[in-house]
Amino acid sequence: MSEFKYACPVCGQHMKCDSSQSGTVMECPTCFQKITAPQAPATDDPKFIITGTKVGERPIPAAPVDSGTAIAPEKDFPVRTFVLIVLLCAVIAAAFLFRGTIFKSASTETIAVTHASSIPPNPAPGGFTAAVSVGNIALGRPAFASSQEDGHPVQHGNDGNSTTRWCAVDGSILQWWEVDLGAMAVITNTQVLWEHNSIYHYKIEVSSNNTNWTMAVNRTTNSTLDQANSDDFSATGRFVRITVTGLEPGSWSSFYEFQVFGSTNSMK
Repeated sequence: MSEFKYACPVCGQHMKCDSSQSGTVMECPTCFQKITAPQAPATDDPKFIITGTKVGERPIPAAPVDSGTAIAPEKDFPVRTFVLIVLLCAVIAAAFLFRGTIFKSASTETIAVTHASSIPPNPAPGGFTAAVSVGNIALGRPAFASSQEDGHPVQHGNDGNSTTRWCAVDGSILQWWEVDLGAMAVITNTQVLWEHNSIYHYKIEVSSNNTNWTMAVNRTTNSTLDQANSDDFSATGRFVRITVTGLEPGSWSSFYEFQVFGSTNSMK
């Protein structure tokens, strides 16, 4: 078994193999061309480097190649040129595709997110900049409730921990829990993970001033037996309230996590 070098017929990359691998198909680590490894040369001269053969082509006659630079057959240069052109076009296309995804305003130092076609324009006139927060916008925000049981306080309802929960002080209905998002928001959906895999009747309301409320979700006749409920809707507001209107025997108004999804806006 003797080790020798041979050159890729496409990009000129030098590769090592031994005589036992002659005739096998190998892959160039640079251009990924499939190459048939040549027969070992009859000389031990390290400068004598054989050019490999692309799979499916006839072997290229062995010729000494300077160990520092491997010269691929002249007919392969158009292939290399084509590959370079394709790569250049891909880079240019990527630059145009992602241009303007994030820009910084020098006057307001506000980060504005573009390409957010799913986010409606700011609803209120003359007071809001572009969307600045996406995802669960209720996470860790100030929360309030009609009551709370010892050990299961209000803030456990949106602390991001699915092992802690908010619970009302007793099993009565019309217990409510609400969150202050901190700013006007475009809301797209909510998710609630209840304490039990049970049927919960509830409604979700949205308000801009914590006084006037608009119904966003009405599941007061819900008949779905599920521990997790997800509701898609479109609303605008700063406060979001969920009120339990009906319970199965043995259940209280209690959930592990209430999430609100959408985008908030910062004041000018």
